[in-house]
Formats: sequence, C-alpha cells, structure tokens
Amino acid sequence: MVIKKKIINKFRLLCILFITMGASAQINTTVNDLMSSDKILKSKALSNLILEKQVEVFPVLEAINSKKLFEFEGRLVTLGEKKLKKDEKVYTLKYLYPEVTIAKNTEGKELEIPLNQLRAIKFSRKDRLGIIPLLPYINLTSLDEDVRKLAYTQFQNKAKYEDLAILEKATTKETNKELLCFANETTLLLKLNNTTNPKKQLGYLNALTENKGDNTIALLKEFLKGNTNLSEEVKLQTKKSINSLESRSTRIDWIQNLFSGLSLGSILILISLGLAIVYGLAGVINMAHGEFMMIGAYTTFCVQELFKSISGGDIGDTFFWISLPISFVISGLFGLIIERLIIRKLYGNPLQSLLATWGVSLVFIQLARTVFGDLTSVKAPALLSGGWHVAPQLVLPYNRIFIIVITLIMISITFLFLYKSKNGLRIRSVTQNRNMSACLGISTERIDAMTFFIGSGIAGIAGCCMTLIGNIVPDMGQTYIVDSFLVVVTGGVGNLFGTVLAGLGIGQFTKILEPIFHAVYGKVIILAIIIFFLQFKPRGLFPPKGRIADD
Repeated sequence: MVIKKKIINKFRLLCILFITMGASAQINTTVNDLMSSDKILKSKALSNLILEKQVEVFPVLEAINSKKLFEFEGRLVTLGEKKLKKDEKVYTLKYLYPEVTIAKNTEGKELEIPLNQLRAIKFSRKDRLGIIPLLPYINLTSLDEDVRKLAYTQFQNKAKYEDLAILEKATTKETNKELLCFANETTLLLKLNNTTNPKKQLGYLNALTENKGDNTIALLKEFLKGNTNLSEEVKLQTKKSINSLESRSTRIDWIQNLFSGLSLGSILILISLGLAIVYGLAGVINMAHGEFMMIGAYTTFCVQELFKSISGGDIGDTFFWISLPISFVISGLFGLIIERLIIRKLYGNPLQSLLATWGVSLVFIQLARTVFGDLTSVKAPALLSGGWHVAPQLVLPYNRIFIIVITLIMISITFLFLYKSKNGLRIRSVTQNRNMSACLGISTERIDAMTFFIGSGIAGIAGCCMTLIGNIVPDMGQTYIVDSFLVVVTGGVGNLFGTVLAGLGIGQFTKILEPIFHAVYGKVIILAIIIFFLQFKPRGLFPPKGRIADD
C-alpha cells in the first residue's frame, strides 16, 4: 500500500509538471504572436493573454496599455531611462518576458538604443480597452515601485479570496524589500480574513506580527472589531500583536527623531562652523554668511551644467564630488574679496559691519536671481539616492548620512588646522592679542584674510551639501543665518567645541518639540529656551577669549 501511494504521488507530480510545461509553452507561443504583422492574430493573442491572467505577462500588458511596447531583435521590450548621447536621444531597454530584465550587450553593459532602431507594436483602442479590468492586477508587477505599493494597499481593502493565487505569485517576483513587506501583509491578511480555524488564525497573526508591515496595526484593529465570533485565544493574540507593533512603532519614531535631530544638527554645525571662525576669531558680525552658502550651492549647479555640456548629457556622479572642493574655493574667494574691499575697513565697528554685510547679502541675492532665476536644482548622485533599511519602517536616507559624515570631516579638519598647524596658532594668537601678535611679526591683515577665506569656504561646502536635500533659491542663505547665529552665541563665540555642542543640542530639541508643538511653535519654544539660558550664561556654554571678550 505504501509503495502504491508513492507511485501515485510521483505520477501526480509528473502530470502537474507536464501540464505546467504545456501551459508555459502555450503562453510563449501567444506572447510571440504579439509581434506578428497579422492584426487579427495579434488581437487574438492579446485576448488570450487577458483571459489567462498569468502574472508573467502582466508587464507586457502594462506596456501595451501605456503604448510603450516595442520589438528588438525578436524580443518584447519597453523603454527605460532616456539619455543624450552625441546629440542623439537613446534609451536603455527592459526585456518584458519571461522575466523583466535590463537589456545588456555581450560586454555586460546596458544597451543604449535610439528609438528608430525599435519596432513599435501597436494595438487598437478596442484591444487595449480589454486590459482595463485587469489593471489592478497588472499594477502588482508594474515597473514603477509607487504603482506597485498603491496596488498592494488597494488589495488590502477589497481583495477577494480568488485573488490570492495572483497575489502570491506577484509576491514571489517582488524584489524591493519594503514592497515585499507590503505584499506579504496583503496575502496574510487575506488568509486571516478567510479562515475560521483558530490555529490557522494564530499562525497568520504571528506571521503578520513578524512581517512588521506599515498598515498591520490598523488592519488588525479592524479585524478585531469586525469579527465578533473570534475565540478568546485569537482575541488575546490579536491584542498582543497590536500592542507589540505599537511599542515597536513608538521606538522607531524615537529613533527617527533622534536621527533627524542629528541630521539637522549636522547641517547647523556645517553652516555655523564658518560663522564661528569669522564671527569668533575675526570679531566680525557677518550677515552675508548665508549667501556664501548660496554661492557654494550655485557653484555646484554650474559644475553640473559644465559636465552636461562636456559629456553631452550623461554626467554620472563625478560632478558632485568635484563640486565639493570647488565650492570651498569659490566661496572662499568671494569671502576674501568682500574682506579686502569692505570688511577690512570696519574691524572694531560691529554695528557698521553688520549693516555693511547685510547690504552685501541683498546684493548677492539679487545678483543670483538675475543670473540663475528663482529656482534651480542639482541632480543628486545615484550613490546618495535611497536609504539604509536598518529595519522595516526604519530607513536612514543616504544623503543625510553623507551630510553627517561631511560635518564630522570638516570638524576634524578645522580642529587640526586651528590647534595643530602654525597658521592656526597665528589665528588664535591674533584673536587673543592683536597688538602683541603684530609686534612679534605676524601679519594681522594676512591672518584676517585667511580667516575670512576659510570661514566662507566652509559655508560653500555647506551650500554644496544642501543641494542634496532641496532646491537652490537665491535667498536660501537667509533661512539659516538666524539659526547659525543662535548656534554660535549659545556655544560661545569662537569656540569650536561649543559650536558643535550647541548645533547638536538645538537640532535635537527642534526635532523632539516639532511633533508635539508643530514646527512654528517648536521654533518659538527653542528661541525662548535659548533666551532663558543666556540670562544665566550670557557668553554661551564656553565664554570667548580675545577681541570679542574684550568688547
């Protein structure tokens, strides 16, 4: 009997295998018929594919629906990224069947083909209308990740048990980790809602808890509310799952806020670092400091445009890495010019230097608006796009991580320069006693110029980094100048460690208070805290020495 059962099982497996192979061969034939020049045969093939509802051909149907189906060397393809190569538009290609893959040449590089080398496969409007009822299913395998995410979310609300087979097959083809979590959440929820077996329900509840989907908490609450005949064990497990996921969500929110605070603090430090040098060590209230950041941002944009004109459109990531030192030099040179022409004559006159630099900032803003317009942007490097998926629902953006790393590097370089180099020693000497330093042969004018160059250059690097998280506008420096002064004053004018500590503190407090009091009120509370703090420590965390202290 045992031997007979084994033989029967093997026979069944063979039958299933032959049926699957036969069905696959039939689909291959039908897909190939789409490339036929016979309109009737093409239309019939499309109708058969729509009736079959096979997940493998959904990308083909999506391309037909969007009129982006082409034939290239006997295979079905759709267009990928558009590029400009030698004044000619070329496209990368994606094979659509039997798997969605990037088309590559024999050397393993992406194919870049002009449109005139592809044969467009067209269907009548009547044929394409037949695809519309299948769109909710087709979207599950869309080439657009946002469309796939929306499709899974929609199925969570209105999926039927008959859809389970298609959902599970689409899930096996999902490559994005975040979307795979969505897909598993959808299928597990469908199974949970379509069984009354307590053991199976407990299994699905555990799987949903381990999956940690974005919508699981709300879905489980709805499940608990909409099913009054659940066993006590299932009810208890559902409540435990909800509590566990809510606790985890709270922890993730705190981690996200801490990272956001660290990121904001790094931005403030990077912008304030140059101001701390100029304001603290040179004794000048530079209201144009934010505009040096703006100059760094526009320098990055100009380097990008230069690379576009040289390469013919495909610029890659190289331009951004080159922009970092160039932004430092260009912003530093602008600072040097301003110091030579205006600031040098206003040392020892804080009010006049404030008004003069405020006027300079207005000139720079209007000049930038005249040359570049009201809004420009820089393409973020591909290396810094996306984020680090630490855990489900916890993603740390690469561009923010990069800004934190750049801030650490700039802090280290600034510290080594000021405290471990001869020029740094001269700067600190002039700061503490200008007349004595001049008597010892130190050129104070040269030190002032050097200080302005370095401070303005650091602001330029800050501007280059800011292009990663927003557009470039002429008055972007005005957004951060007040916060920068708050950081410098709170930390102690001219103190490097105080600037770092104040920047991190203000960044963290801002992100902690924003969810509770909203952005505007959170800012007001931060300002009130700083004012209260300065009542007891008017010179900041670390009181300044030298010219500022004497004043």
